[in-house]
Amino acid sequence: MIRTILGVACASVGALTSAAPGENGPLNGLDGLQGVDDLQEISFDKLNILSLLAQAGYAFQKGNAKRGALLLGAATIAPKSKEASYLVQGVVTLDSIRKRLS
Repeated sequence: MIRTILGVACASVGALTSAAPGENGPLNGLDGLQGVDDLQEISFDKLNILSLLAQAGYAFQKGNAKRGALLLGAATIAPKSKEASYLVQGVVTLDSIRKRLS
């Protein structure tokens, strides 16, 4: 199961880091962007997805399949709805804090 998750994570990282090939180089797909702010937002979104995948892998490794599945689901929906992925990640984190404090 962990190998499958790591395979999905590696494939996702490969998809995130690769850009559309073109004559103008690796940033050809970024033609419509309006400046540095757009590039930073894309980088932050990629970092969020990678963080979610890493947290999911760690949760599965520690034997917490429910938390891992939630984080993997959040990583899956993050490209379409980053607000929803932040919400899921926040709920999982708050639950973890609640368990540690009680």
